[in-house]
Amino acid sequence: MKTGNDTPAPQQVTAPQNKTRMDWPDIAKGISILGVVLLHVSLAIPGGQDTLASHLNSLLDPLRMPLFFMVSGFFAVKVLDQSFGELFRGRLWFYLVPYLLWTPVNLYLHRLEGTIFTGREPASFEWYSDSIVWATNMYWFLYFLVMFNLFLWATKKLPGWAIAVLVASLWLFMPAFSEIEILRKSIIYLPAFLIGAYFRPLITRFAESATKPKAIVFSAVLYVAGLALGVISNALRDAQHHGATMLWLMNLRDSYAHALGGNLTGFDMDHLPAMIIRVISLPAGIVMCVWIARIKPLGDLLKLIGKHTLPIYIGHALGLSLIFGFGLRWNFMTIDNLSESMWHHTNTWMVIAFACAMLGGYLTYLLSKVPGLGWSLVPPKLPALVEERPVKVDQPESASASSKAYGI
Repeated sequence: MKTGNDTPAPQQVTAPQNKTRMDWPDIAKGISILGVVLLHVSLAIPGGQDTLASHLNSLLDPLRMPLFFMVSGFFAVKVLDQSFGELFRGRLWFYLVPYLLWTPVNLYLHRLEGTIFTGREPASFEWYSDSIVWATNMYWFLYFLVMFNLFLWATKKLPGWAIAVLVASLWLFMPAFSEIEILRKSIIYLPAFLIGAYFRPLITRFAESATKPKAIVFSAVLYVAGLALGVISNALRDAQHHGATMLWLMNLRDSYAHALGGNLTGFDMDHLPAMIIRVISLPAGIVMCVWIARIKPLGDLLKLIGKHTLPIYIGHALGLSLIFGFGLRWNFMTIDNLSESMWHHTNTWMVIAFACAMLGGYLTYLLSKVPGLGWSLVPPKLPALVEERPVKVDQPESASASSKAYGI
């Protein structure tokens, strides 16, 4: 016989609380992808980088892609318990297919737009292959998810200090290979991905306490410290009159570069403080997302966007090329901010281009639902050669099926 104490009421209360706490990863992805779209829109519009929207978006620079990579690592923790076959079938396959299929399409459309409207010469096959192989394209994030997941899997049996040494040793290649984008982005973003994977329990506990004063003050102090480091880094790079300390740092940099067979510029040296800034800004990003989750209309919207980042990521670039570029930019866009007409203002075209980019994302989402075509975004699962071991890591309740597969 059941007594009054056997009621399941406590479970009914606990589950929604856990769910609310875990809304922040989707919100983080939503904020990140909107920031990416706005960045690319500001680059597509003449004078777009001087607008208020672009300046506000620049405040997200320490958070935009690092949050994306940290959340991806947060969902990639199951890699630590997988064989290579399980890793490829359950994860890498879902990154490689959209990257290899959609990157050439985007590169071709972007190049064709320049050829038709500006007279730029058509690109060579070598240009396309180099852009894909070296990840110098709009969809580089998918490329690096493949690399970072492989790194996570390959180093899973190493102690923590050895992994830290491997990551730090990437800087040894900077003097000789600083122009290679793969190396640059790995230095900046690989730590955020590994933090998401290896510190998942700590991140979860921090998110649960993100509304407490200590967490807010801690994250705010780190974020301000990151901004201060950015100011110092820019001063070291751009100062015209070098003092004794700055000259000593520059000589040390040049000696290091010469010893390793290369030449480090001020821009190259920025990658070390850039990585530090982005890592110490992550707690502020988590706190921000947890608080936004409490603002229901805004939180629900960002969570919805965060669950569909892949079609937005793929489709916004196509929207900027096909809808905005071919359809509007070269036919109707005239920017003259001294004109009395609102249609000539940069801000107006920023809004129009952003709408075109998001429309491209929505159309790509619809394409993913079309039988026979949707596999280019969400390819069918590969059959397992042997019975796969069950993965013991639980996914957060707020994660959608696509989020679990892609981690984006």
